[in-house]
Amino acid sequence: MKSKSPKSMWFGYDIVSETGRFPRPQRIEFWTDQDFARLKPESPFHYKSDALLGLALYQLHPHWRSAHLPEKTQPFAADPQRDRSFAASPHENRGFAADLWRALEPHFELHLRAQPRVTALREQLKAQAFPPAQSFARAYSELLARAADARGFDFTALEPLTGLVDELEHNLGRPLLYNFSLRFDPETRASLQFLHSALFHTRTLIAMDMNSFIQDATHEAIKVDSITDYLARGEYVANDALLYWNFKRMREQMSTAAADHMENAFLTYSHNGAYLIKSLPKSFLNGMKADELEETLYLVQMDWLLGTDAGLLFRAREELYGLLDGYDKIFWTDASCGHGPRVHDRLSVQCEISEASLLSAA
Repeated sequence: MKSKSPKSMWFGYDIVSETGRFPRPQRIEFWTDQDFARLKPESPFHYKSDALLGLALYQLHPHWRSAHLPEKTQPFAADPQRDRSFAASPHENRGFAADLWRALEPHFELHLRAQPRVTALREQLKAQAFPPAQSFARAYSELLARAADARGFDFTALEPLTGLVDELEHNLGRPLLYNFSLRFDPETRASLQFLHSALFHTRTLIAMDMNSFIQDATHEAIKVDSITDYLARGEYVANDALLYWNFKRMREQMSTAAADHMENAFLTYSHNGAYLIKSLPKSFLNGMKADELEETLYLVQMDWLLGTDAGLLFRAREELYGLLDGYDKIFWTDASCGHGPRVHDRLSVQCEISEASLLSAA
């Protein structure tokens, strides 16, 4: 039997899906100790989606225990900004798993890189308190507890989360899009990061499985992208935002009727660009050089998407829409029709991740 040392983790789980041309994952079922019999640990895939899904679920599920996983002695670290020394003692087994996740998860690295710019932008916004965010955090925590059942993790139990997000937007009086002010407590933020990671890498594994059946990857392969899957045309939005910003600066020189007509046109046909400008403080926009503004308006969208709590929740909600409505409805709308009906509804995954992964990722 494999050692219980916290220096390595051997994951085994099944992704159970509703069959069809595009599988819809319903739940993750954890392997029992007997399921590992006569198997040897496999290395993670190149981009480690299998290991990252296991690590994220290990943090989210309070009762995932196995002879091949370390005992859980502590809840996951609440603050994802803690220093990443990767020093895990036998009494910090869950901290070791969290360090593995932090070292390997590219979304977390992008989140860290965005923080200085997000913080600087927030300093120019009026400080606000968000009681609705606290209420959302409590409801989200209860919902997540129901999804972590005795056999695994039930994605279908997360369906009410989309309604919770809609309610949060209503209470805030504005959508999540380009919201830089929304702030969750560190524990809720960390939990949402693990949830998004689990959902994203579930979709990645489904895409990898589907791509294994195609004949021509050049034309038929399913794609997974951390940016364009959520903001499909960021450069076009930046162009629209630049036009709207120039209009706002010239508005006083126009007649009221003409200005109102153009304002309505922007809000109708270039909504995202206009809303991006409305979401940014004037001091931030006025501080940009004219030749830098277009690039800045593109990059600030990436910082919102990857570095803010609102962007994190937005991405998690999009992944849930994909689970509930079908990936082909949300992410793979242009996918080739050559993918035939699935002949199975269970994708079995096993891999071992170890302390050496921390060193290779550092």
